[in-house]
Amino acid sequence: MLQKMKQWSRAAIAALASGIAATSVALAQTQTGTDVNTTTTTTSNTTMWYGQWWVWAVGVAVFLVIVIALTNRGGRAST
Repeated sequence: MLQKMKQWSRAAIAALASGIAATSVALAQTQTGTDVNTTTTTTSNTTMWYGQWWVWAVGVAVFLVIVIALTNRGGRAST
């Protein structure tokens, strides 16, 4: 029991440390100061492949076929 508590406390400390590290990295990337910010806006009319509705429909259909095939296992239900 004591060993389990030590494992949980180590896991909690590791999770806290990784959260602090990720936060510090994210905060280090933010730009602060009196620098002049310039914004450049570009527009384009190209449509990405993942923006098409039929791509998502095909993806959902393939996903459902895979899920049904994996859960079916080729067996027959006995009544």
